Amino acid sequence: MTEIYPREMIVDESLPNSDQFAVTAVSGRVGRGVRANIRFERGTRVARFAGVLSNTVFQHSLQVSPETHLHDPYFVGLLSHSCAPNCVLDMQRLEILALRDIGPGDLLTVDYAVTEDTLYRQFPCNCGSSGCRRWITGRREAVNEAGKAYLAGLEAKKVRSMVPPRARRSAR
Repeated sequence: MTEIYPREMIVDESLPNSDQFAVTAVSGRVGRGVRANIRFERGTRVARFAGVLSNTVFQHSLQVSPETHLHDPYFVGLLSHSCAPNCVLDMQRLEILALRDIGPGDLLTVDYAVTEDTLYRQFPCNCGSSGCRRWITGRREAVNEAGKAYLAGLEAKKVRSMVPPRARRSAR
């Protein structure tokens, strides 16, 4: 067993380790994520987590209060986004809870719009869930200009795909 957190951050033995989780590449665009190595049942605690408190929003930080963020680039800050996540964060207890059963190899996901008022950076989403919002913001921020352009482009593609091929050819 190897530790996921650096030795100086291990505040207790209940923090995640490599027997339980793998920090791994997700894809070229997403970067790193966390996969379960063992099974977790719905409603159970998946893991505790740690980090450094700051008043600055970082890429791998999570909001604890309106002015305070927990920076953790080793574990919980690497959880992937999904519009239909399999986990939820308890920022008071610093715990991850399973929203549904999680099996070995499953990527741990949370909804970033639930965890942050304002994201470090808004981004396009292709999580594949039926309720995918396509552009992810924090819970208290509007879609930025890049997001508006991205969503307009998706809508234009959708409209074009609804036009029958024959009508597309005759419109040229």
